[in-house]
Amino acid sequence: MENKKAIFLDMDGTTLDDNKQMSEENLEALRLAAEAGHEVVITTGRTDSSAGYLRKRYGLDRIGCRYMIVYNGAAILDCETGKRLYSRTIPMEYTKAVIEAARREHLYLHTYAGDLVLTEREDENLAVYLKRTSMKARIVPDLMEAIEQPVHKLLAVAVREPDRLLAFQDSQAAWARGKVDMYFSCREYLEVVAEGVSKGDALLRFCRMMGIPAKQTIAAGDEGNDLSMIRAAGTGCAVANAQEEVKQVADYVTAHDNNHSAVAEIVKRFLL
Repeated sequence: MENKKAIFLDMDGTTLDDNKQMSEENLEALRLAAEAGHEVVITTGRTDSSAGYLRKRYGLDRIGCRYMIVYNGAAILDCETGKRLYSRTIPMEYTKAVIEAARREHLYLHTYAGDLVLTEREDENLAVYLKRTSMKARIVPDLMEAIEQPVHKLLAVAVREPDRLLAFQDSQAAWARGKVDMYFSCREYLEVVAEGVSKGDALLRFCRMMGIPAKQTIAAGDEGNDLSMIRAAGTGCAVANAQEEVKQVADYVTAHDNNHSAVAEIVKRFLL
């Protein structure tokens, strides 16, 4: 399809409202986009199991949403075949360094094992994360020892004192450069991924795999971890509730926020 386009959708704060619900207007607009032959790609910091849950819960699987970019771009999944089209994990030595640094700073940190959150601490940060994602956790005495294979990402959470995450990011910057990347998906979440992993990198990889020119892509987001894909897309969109730095790099800022079907506005303007 010569005019085929792809839309890359951040979920939390963009496609989903503040109550983690998707509006009927958003879903209908995405259905029409898929029906017209365009690719609808979930593009999230969530795990494959958590993103897959959203895909099925809101009926995105039924409207033709086949592919997902998860872990902020560390993996690209074909949901129909169950195959990972791309995967990039953090080297174990760097994972160990981040875990030890978080311990020294008494900062909550977790990773993932299958569909479970894996962490050493059962506290308010974990409780908030589990409520937001509908995931379950396994508490372990030593996170590094519990990790059986390299992970796609680590997540530091500080619900009550988010400024501690900024301090941690700054304190780790010197050794982390060229090894891991750290950026925010919201004020309370500091994402840690392998160096070079981003939603923007995954968007361009997906386009090369599918033969879709990057200029024929649309990306929609609201937070710091969406900056790379908004820059990489042919048309980068920030929803009205997006962080100011995201709006500054966007080609288009919606009139509506995530609580009022901003994604439907984007789809109608650029795809339908």
